[in-house]
Amino acid sequence: MVRILVAEPSYLVRKGLSTVLNELKTITKIEEISGQDELNDALKSLMPNLVLINTTISSLPEADQVLKKYGSESTIISIFNSPLPDDGNETTLSVFDTKPVLLTKLRNQVKKVQKSVIQQENSEELSDREKDVLQKIALGKINKEIASELFISTHTVISHRKNITRKLGIKTVSGLTVYAILNQLIKLEDIS
Repeated sequence: MVRILVAEPSYLVRKGLSTVLNELKTITKIEEISGQDELNDALKSLMPNLVLINTTISSLPEADQVLKKYGSESTIISIFNSPLPDDGNETTLSVFDTKPVLLTKLRNQVKKVQKSVIQQENSEELSDREKDVLQKIALGKINKEIASELFISTHTVISHRKNITRKLGIKTVSGLTVYAILNQLIKLEDIS
């Protein structure tokens, strides 16, 4: 999930950017703010992967400090209120950019951010309990059996399964079984 913060004082520009971002069909969370006062809270609560911020906001000393403190993990795209030369710089936007230019720049940046988000999500380690659940799944157990054997609720088993699928990016039981064998969570002989 790519989280984007649009910090732009102009209502029309802010809504226009959000509309263009929605056309990319890859973003699941876009938050809009209009000024520096809201920046601190938005960065803390959203933890955006990508920040589109107007230079009239980002040039303020307080905003710069907040961005360094809470937005250090974010990719920053500066929005200028003046025309910019077409130098191919994809981390700058102008309010005068055409829709195709905006789409191209934003699509490229969102793809980069999306790749890093997927890598971070896939690099998460399974917890010990998730490994226990994965073992049982690989052995062909159903949720109710897993819950009974591990002394947890069926709902908890389902939550663990979702986390395992998200972390590993593997959606099938056969894929999870292969993963469990390759990572020595179970032995090939254990499978009946």
